Amino acid sequence: MGTLSPRLGLEALQLRSAQGKTETQVRLRIPKTYHGEPIISNLVSRYGLRVNIQAALLGADGQEDGWFDLGISGEAGLIGEALLDLVELDADVWIGQNDEAGP
Repeated sequence: MGTLSPRLGLEALQLRSAQGKTETQVRLRIPKTYHGEPIISNLVSRYGLRVNIQAALLGADGQEDGWFDLGISGEAGLIGEALLDLVELDADVWIGQNDEAGP
């Protein structure tokens, strides 16, 4: 199973508007075993989130893990569910500003 940054929880997601929408920055390591899977696309289709890929490191040959810096916005509860599902896929997730999140 993957790991989640110590700042996990809805308190780690910064509320940006009165309608309950939330925006957060996430650094994500996706294991190479999922190289051909639409992991990030699933965040949009399954949870209705808006995902902005801000940076990515992914080899074309699928021999290494993929690293992504994402801006994610949507309902806080749905973002939390999506991040927990990523951890179940053995992804590592760091929540926070991308310059402070993760290694």
